[in-house]
Formats: sequence, structure tokens, C-alpha cells
Amino acid sequence: NIDGASAVALATPDKILCLFTLNDEVRDDAATLIESLKKQGKEIILMSGDGLAVVKRVSETIGIDQYYAALTPDQKMNKVQHLQTRGAIVLMVGDGINDAPVLSNADVSIAMGSGTALAKTSADIVMISNRLGSLIDGLALSLKTQTILKQNLGWALAYNICAIPAAAAGFVAPWMAAIGMSLSSLIVVANALRLTVAKTG
Repeated sequence: NIDGASAVALATPDKILCLFTLNDEVRDDAATLIESLKKQGKEIILMSGDGLAVVKRVSETIGIDQYYAALTPDQKMNKVQHLQTRGAIVLMVGDGINDAPVLSNADVSIAMGSGTALAKTSADIVMISNRLGSLIDGLALSLKTQTILKQNLGWALAYNICAIPAAAAGFVAPWMAAIGMSLSSLIVVANALRLTVAKTG
């Protein structure tokens, strides 16, 4: 590594003919994503097969405190499995061939749309937009979905606990029970439609 860049040499057995330095371009929205995840209390780890100087430069640029360099695919997988044994739910984002094994092993995995075919095949989700900001939107939508699912399940359970015994005991006429069930279904559907508002709003 030279000044935080990866070096590739063209050489004969006797001497170096040419030396290339390669720098990864950091995505514009990467720092914003990391800042948002930190505010949510997420633990963020960068795992890379690149050299330490490169990984350190990128991590410091976007605000990642915990990073590992020069990792093989197996080493990445071992680190993810170690996190899982601690009870962590691991979301992995990757785009390279070397990321494929660990993407398939994470609890939730996301491949960038511009990534390799193998990475996209191994991931649960493919981020077509290639915008890291979409990850923030997706996490927010998933939390909203969980909340609405719990509300709908709670409402359906409460309604059935009250309505079914009342109908069975004859306290509620059949036609009233039918209307009540229809209204209950409408309430559940209307509540679920709030996800559409959250997505488009």
C-alpha cells in the first residue's frame, strides 16, 4: 500500500517495470448512512480483503471506528458467526465475489446492484438503485412494518377473544357478527395501507 492506496506492479523476474496505485472511490452518501446507523445504536464493522492502509483511510473518511483488513472470505464468515454467537442480528452489505460466502451466512444480506453476479445471487436483497441512502429508507420501513403487524395482530386477537364467545353464547346476532368481522378486516387493511403512505411520503 502506498499512501492509503493499493499498489499493483508490472514486473519481470529482475525488476519492476511499472507501478500502479489504485484508490477506491467512497460513495457520496456513505458517511450519511454511517452517521444515521450510529444514531440508531447500530454496531458498524467494515470487513475488507484490502490492505490495512486502504481500509483505515476509508473507515476514517466515513466515520467507521471498527474495521478489519486483509481478510479472506472464510475470515469474514468467522467474524460474522462470532457476532451471531453473541446474539447479534447481522446485516451484511457487500458487492464483491469474496463477499458471497458471508452474504449467504448473514441474518440479512444486501448486495449492491452494481456488484458481481455471485454477490447478488448470494444476497437476500439486491439494492438496484445503488444508493446507500435506500438502506436508511428500508430500515425505517421495516420498523414501521413491524409496528403495524403487531397492531393488526393485537387488534385481531382482541376482537376474536371478545366476539367469538359472545356470538357462540347467542349474545350477538349472526348478521351483527358478520358485519363486525367485515369491519375488523377493513380496520386491519386500512392500518396496513399506512405503509404505502410511509413509502411514498
